[in-house]
Amino acid sequence: MMKHLTLLLFVFALALGSAQAQSAAQKSKERAAQMKQKEKERAELAKQKAKERKELAKQKQIAREAQIDAKYEAMDEAYAQKEEARRVAMKEREEALKQKEEEREEALKEKAAAAKEKQRQAKLAMKEKEEARKEAAKQRAQALKEKEAARKMAAKEKEANRKIASNE
Repeated sequence: MMKHLTLLLFVFALALGSAQAQSAAQKSKERAAQMKQKEKERAELAKQKAKERKELAKQKQIAREAQIDAKYEAMDEAYAQKEEARRVAMKEREEALKQKEEEREEALKEKAAAAKEKQRQAKLAMKEKEEARKEAAKQRAQALKEKEAARKMAAKEKEANRKIASNE
């Protein structure tokens, strides 16, 4: 009986040891499963963070590109405005030069017309002077003729008076 009891105790101790060993193995498996789960969660979290970082980098890149596009658009707009201002200034300068040229031509025409008028006036004055000289010469000649005729008439009258006086 003692043998049985020892055997029984041995089996019982073996069973108990086996149960503890099984329990430790189970705990080890559970711990390994928990570690695996935690590792999986960490990996998932790392993936999520990497995805978020990638998305953030993508958004930053988009923002940078938008900023660069806006900068170039502003530069293009400024260039277009500058070009428009240059074109307007050039047109105004051309118009001013054209107007100045027209004014110069008008002044030359007026000067030429004034010179022509002055020349015409001078010719007219010369003509009038010549006519006045001719008229004065004509009047002098007429006056001389009249004086000569009067002298002749006076001489004839004198002669006639002398003849009358000598006849008497």
